[in-house]
Amino acid sequence: MSNPLGKVVSKPKGRRLVISDIHGCSQSLQALLEKVKLSDDDQLFLLGDYVNKGPRNREVLDLLIELDKQSNTFFVLGNHDLILLEYFTSEDDQRKAQLEELNGSVFFDLPDSEKAKYVNFLGDLHHYFISDEFILVHAGFNFNLQNPFLGREDMLNVRSFYYDGSKAMNKTIIHGHYPHPKSEIEQAIDEYQKVIPLDNGCVYYKDREEMGELLCLNLDSMELISQQNVD
Repeated sequence: MSNPLGKVVSKPKGRRLVISDIHGCSQSLQALLEKVKLSDDDQLFLLGDYVNKGPRNREVLDLLIELDKQSNTFFVLGNHDLILLEYFTSEDDQRKAQLEELNGSVFFDLPDSEKAKYVNFLGDLHHYFISDEFILVHAGFNFNLQNPFLGREDMLNVRSFYYDGSKAMNKTIIHGHYPHPKSEIEQAIDEYQKVIPLDNGCVYYKDREEMGELLCLNLDSMELISQQNVD
């Protein structure tokens, strides 16, 4: 990818809002956005894993591409999004098998114009954003690295990590990737912990206890806005 891994974003006049791990739940995302009522003064950050597992993967990407036409939306690449991107760009049999297993076969046999649309969107995504006192990333960081902001693989895939305040510039890390019970997410927010998970496993509605909601965190008020899975 030609873009740098990360980007610093200036604070807006309005709110800074973060949503993570949509996983093909387009109707849940629509419902959450209706609750949020995004304005032109707000910024919306989405933390990756837009596709796979859920029922409406193309619909999610199409919605995000429409949102991307606004200057106040920022998208992080997730590991599932990378699987799709690599399938589109290589037609690799292993990636195709992964997509089929993850309910992503809707992306097979698309016209070239549709493929190009998704490749252009996914291929331009950053791996993290820095917004004042926050770092927004899909999975997390490997602080054993001399420069964790170059650890592309870890930003996409790490499942647990320790926090190094000096390397993190004492900023709070907001991440998705690995689903957490809502009570744990709320506790991390209430205690203003330095690492706050935001993935409540929307796609696991009725399958896992304390999961099944798509969450939006207002970074300025630390208010959590939730939407139960309606897909």
